[in-house]
Amino acid sequence: MSVLLALGALILVVALAVFLRRGSAESGSNAPVSTPEDPALPEAEVEDHESDIELAITSDGAVFIPDGYSIRVIPLDPQEVESRLEDIEAGLFALSPKERTALAARQGKPGSALSVGDFTAARIRRGAADVVPWLVETLGRDGEYIPFPFETEDGARAALKLIESMRIVRRPLDDEGRPIPASMEDFEEARRRYDETWRELALEQEPGEGPGPPYSDRR
Repeated sequence: MSVLLALGALILVVALAVFLRRGSAESGSNAPVSTPEDPALPEAEVEDHESDIELAITSDGAVFIPDGYSIRVIPLDPQEVESRLEDIEAGLFALSPKERTALAARQGKPGSALSVGDFTAARIRRGAADVVPWLVETLGRDGEYIPFPFETEDGARAALKLIESMRIVRRPLDDEGRPIPASMEDFEEARRRYDETWRELALEQEPGEGPGPPYSDRR
């Protein structure tokens, strides 16, 4: 009888040991794993990830600035033109995002706005060296000629890329809904009317009063 009691006590001890070991393992697996906290960077080491943006600037000192779904062509003040001659000669105007926002918000909504579909065509053309080196030629909603002068090809291409990416240029569609490509004749006819209008205005002025057609190489 004592043997049976001893054997039963031994089995109970073994079972209790197994139970305690299993519970310890389970509690260990559910315990949260401690990880070292990420050390906070000193305020001086926090980098400003804002980078400068190169915007197109015309020979007249007007900057092409994205503004929501439109573009604002904002002329610089005469004092700013003097201080930005190097940018104008490069055709590109480097601004930080904060500076761009401040310029776009200056005096409410300065400059002229270009909205989706305002142009029916746009292209880059080499200008005359004694007038303006490069032109972004555009056609308005009614086919009117609207030129933008630039000192460099890079500036002209930056402006063209922006107005195309913002869908400012939208071609008329044919019967099947496909854009009708602009032809060289469309631009030449629009430029002819543009020059003609300026000549008529010049005839109404006194001799030597007022400039001729701006940006026209009269070729």
